[in-house]
Amino acid sequence: MRPLRSRKKWSAAIAGFVAVGVFAAVALASPGLGFVPTTYVTATSPGEIHANHDGIKLQTKGPTDVRVQMIVIAPGGYSGWHHHPGIVIASVASGAVTFFSQSDCSSTTYGPGLPAGSVFVESDNAPGQASSVGGATVYATFIAPHADPPVFRIEDAVQPPCTPSADGEHGDGDNNHGEH
Repeated sequence: MRPLRSRKKWSAAIAGFVAVGVFAAVALASPGLGFVPTTYVTATSPGEIHANHDGIKLQTKGPTDVRVQMIVIAPGGYSGWHHHPGIVIASVASGAVTFFSQSDCSSTTYGPGLPAGSVFVESDNAPGQASSVGGATVYATFIAPHADPPVFRIEDAVQPPCTPSADGEHGDGDNNHGEH
């Protein structure tokens, strides 16, 4: 009987540690504000993709999940720190979006008629964050390795020293997003 009790205690202890880890990860995540995605379609390509035409090349090494979303960012809204498996091609239809990258503490503002253009690509494991001072509408195509269920966004708890505030300026890393 003792080995059975011991196993039950270990199982309960492991389950407790897992639960604490999940709650801690949720508590440490960097949630967005005023960032509302609407999914139009999610689909899976069961095999590799090899396309090369007119100077555009797309290649995958296995099954791929694709999602198309419209994302409305309210004035002062931001996505929260995150990254994506695979790549994201984002097209800013209206307004302006500033994308911050933790990899080099850089930021670039995208939108119709802006010098950087109205398209940006996310393709890095480093945390990034999108924000908009005046509000924006973005259409995004996510291309990710197949997973069941599909995974298109990974929340990041990391708050780099170059954390931006909601007004698009770099803050001091205290994650206050312009709220004092």
